[in-house]
Amino acid sequence: MTLTGPGRARSLRREWARAFAIMLVLLLVSAVATIVGVRNVVGQVRETAHRLHVESVTVAGLRTALVAHEEVGHQLLSGKAVDRAAYVQQQHELAARFDDAVNVFPATNGLRATVVEARRSWQSGLMTFGLWGDEVQALHGDHSAENPTYGALEAPSLEAMDRGLAHGGDLERMLIIALAALFGLALAVTVYFRRRMVTDLMRPVASMRQGVLKLQAGEYQYRLEVTRRDELGELTEAFNGMADALHDSHRTLTLRAAFDSLTGLPNCASLTERLTASFSPDSGRRAWQESVLFIDIDDFKDVNDSLGHEGGDELLRQLAGRLSGCVRAHDMVARLGGDEFAVVVVEDDAGFTAATIAERILAALTDPFIVNGTSLVVSVSIGVASDSSKPAMRPSCCALPTSPCTWPKAAARTATRSTTPRRTTT
Repeated sequence: MTLTGPGRARSLRREWARAFAIMLVLLLVSAVATIVGVRNVVGQVRETAHRLHVESVTVAGLRTALVAHEEVGHQLLSGKAVDRAAYVQQQHELAARFDDAVNVFPATNGLRATVVEARRSWQSGLMTFGLWGDEVQALHGDHSAENPTYGALEAPSLEAMDRGLAHGGDLERMLIIALAALFGLALAVTVYFRRRMVTDLMRPVASMRQGVLKLQAGEYQYRLEVTRRDELGELTEAFNGMADALHDSHRTLTLRAAFDSLTGLPNCASLTERLTASFSPDSGRRAWQESVLFIDIDDFKDVNDSLGHEGGDELLRQLAGRLSGCVRAHDMVARLGGDEFAVVVVEDDAGFTAATIAERILAALTDPFIVNGTSLVVSVSIGVASDSSKPAMRPSCCALPTSPCTWPKAAARTATRSTTPRRTTT
């Protein structure tokens, strides 16, 4: 699920996905660069080794020829019968080999100079003992006591060099395989942690964002499921705790705004909302006939003076309970403030009218109230108001005033007054 919203220029999921993509690209570039570098190094090693191989073959061939020529020279010095013309021809061939070796070896590392010096030393030794060129023909007798040694060029072992080249090729293959395996492992780890990030981070964050949106929309009962026992789980529990506190606060504010804190009855605002809904043009309740009873306790100040405000509050609570017991479920009893109450009565064709409710209320007030051990018989004034814009089931006593909170006083001046005698028994 992609998190989008107005006013947000960044996305955590896109940033992390971009970061993982960059990591993979860098890892791939590093692997490719490493492989290319290794191949170049191994290629240079191979080239150098090949050159050394050629040089070693040249030196080995020259050395073999020198040894063979030296053996023939010893035979000549010992006075043995030797094909001297072939010996001289062999010298010419060796001289040609030296010339070829000079061209094989580079001049930068001093090997060419070494070959030149070896040729000079070889030729000088032969000339010293009369074995160079036509001098061989004049050599007679046994000169073996002198037993000269000419020396030879030393060459590295070709077999060892070939083994080293083979080992270098194996090493290159092993290194490439290791780098490929390392890149595959890094790719798998990156993909795994990217999925873990989506599962363990992005989805819980998206769920919490969805919860915030639901709370903003007024769904105060919405809670998140705690599926993890880590920092995100603690954050989810904190979110649920905040939602609980917000729900309790909203419920408290709603009760305070719509209900009277003393009696628990709907207050003046609730009564206004009820009647506004009844008289709105598109309300389906406009076809109903509704009346409002306004009730005011007579001489309530005397109760406060004699029993105190706590006694007066207790009397109001008991009176609210009796009024609620006199109405039906779809009627409404509200406290307007002080000792004033209102009852919304929905009249029907069965003959249930505001007068019926008024008679019930007067009958319910005949029994005394017990307040702090004191028996009180309370009398009230009841006014009746009906909507004159609707066909009344009985003649209405007055028109509906403009402000609901002024209805009791206005209705009391225009409606019939029904009272019961008030007496106080101590």
